[in-house]
Amino acid sequence: MRLVGGRYRLIERIGSGGMGTVWRALDELVEREVAVKQPRLPGEPEDEAYQRAAHRLYREARAAARVDHPSAVSIHDVVVEEDGLPWIVMELVRGESLHELLERGPLEPAESARIGLAVLGALRAAHSVGIVHRDVKPANVLLGPHDRVVLTDFGIAHIQGEESLTATGEFVGSLEFIAPERMSGRTAGPASDLWSLGVLLYAAVEGWSPFRRTTMESTLAAILAVDPPEPKRAGALGPLLLRLLAKDPAGRPDAQETAAALEAVLPEQWREPEPQDASELEEFGDDIGTMRLAADADTSAEPIPVVRPPLHRRAAPLALLGGLLVGASWLGISFLTGPDSGAATKNTAVQKPTPSDTWTAHPEKAMNATLALPTEYEEFARQGSATFQPRAVEYAAGSVQVRLTQWDTAPGTPMSQAEQHAATWDFFEDPSTQYTETSFQGWDAVQSDSTYGEKDLRRRVMELFVRTDDGRLYELRVEMPKGTAEEKKGTAVFKAARDRLTIATTP
Repeated sequence: MRLVGGRYRLIERIGSGGMGTVWRALDELVEREVAVKQPRLPGEPEDEAYQRAAHRLYREARAAARVDHPSAVSIHDVVVEEDGLPWIVMELVRGESLHELLERGPLEPAESARIGLAVLGALRAAHSVGIVHRDVKPANVLLGPHDRVVLTDFGIAHIQGEESLTATGEFVGSLEFIAPERMSGRTAGPASDLWSLGVLLYAAVEGWSPFRRTTMESTLAAILAVDPPEPKRAGALGPLLLRLLAKDPAGRPDAQETAAALEAVLPEQWREPEPQDASELEEFGDDIGTMRLAADADTSAEPIPVVRPPLHRRAAPLALLGGLLVGASWLGISFLTGPDSGAATKNTAVQKPTPSDTWTAHPEKAMNATLALPTEYEEFARQGSATFQPRAVEYAAGSVQVRLTQWDTAPGTPMSQAEQHAATWDFFEDPSTQYTETSFQGWDAVQSDSTYGEKDLRRRVMELFVRTDDGRLYELRVEMPKGTAEEKKGTAVFKAARDRLTIATTP
């Protein structure tokens, strides 16, 4: 397997998505296992936009490595390879995610508060050195051994006051956890992370996300204009959740007030005792053999409180997870009900279909359809069921991403769905969409072709919407960076996948 940076031997892939691939690796210098993220950027290495994005990613990864807290994943190294990409090396956390835990049911308010305090501690440590996380969600919170809570995926973190990796052409993060001010084009700050923490805590205690809707467009509308429902199971956490989810960042409690409110929900035995003053203890006196180092002016920060975990937590099977997870990424955001919505979403990157010639047929029994793709396209996520609609499966190869979505009951006509999706691009720079009414297997269909985003980061999305005679709706979607070699590949994949797609006449 490949050796990265002369010391990190890749062992196996443990996650893959639109933002990159995460590997389990062995640090051969110190003989320990680590997680290594191989980022994915649009375009080719010789492109100016690619090189600029790689440089920003390197700078932001180095900045994220300054975050020092027991509940923040440790970034050990950033290695720039020959392709110019900064590979991010971090601790390998063995455990399950909060998202996986919530699939078994909601948590009690006290346990939610305990987890929330740990996540908040990591966020405060990040904010104190000028880092905004921007993707706080259950899938990025790992529950490790000894009741450890770890906030991961600082891979899209942003240095306050500097140009963002995604600039103005794209959002990053999972849609239903993105604060409304970011949707409106304003700069993300610590209050934006606290909003995301509020959505996470709401989902943890109530069992569902307050802004999740059936489409990306309706989810956007809910975030921007709809107040969350009054919590039913949150108990003493309820008032805090509603304050964290205020549309105006100025109306949200700050980190200190949030910590006090969460602390008040914990049982007395779970709370961190007051620190002992050791100044009068002889054994803690100054040691003449110890040199005191001055704090670095760029990284010094106020001490961040650490939450003492309880003596017990709901038992759960452990799964191998990288400290930096990679989620499905459309526009840089997880779509629709996303991997943290409460729906049964799985990262399925390890599934490998049996190839046939240069294309592989992927039968989707639950969708009553078969999607065919070139053999290099690998599945990395799926979601949905008869209860949680829509069903969806996603594939990626390079910067081209393919998604097949299916509703048992169509939420609208093919044209109305195409127009709803196109309305989303209005949140981005210079959007444009063309529609073509057509037919597919004898059913009404609409094909749309959209572009959006600023000059160096423009994206192209090609979609086919089909409504069957019995009321099902299907969407085939291919997204790619515009103005690159990947665009030519993506358009060819869309046309060929459309022509090869088969939908059963009856379920």
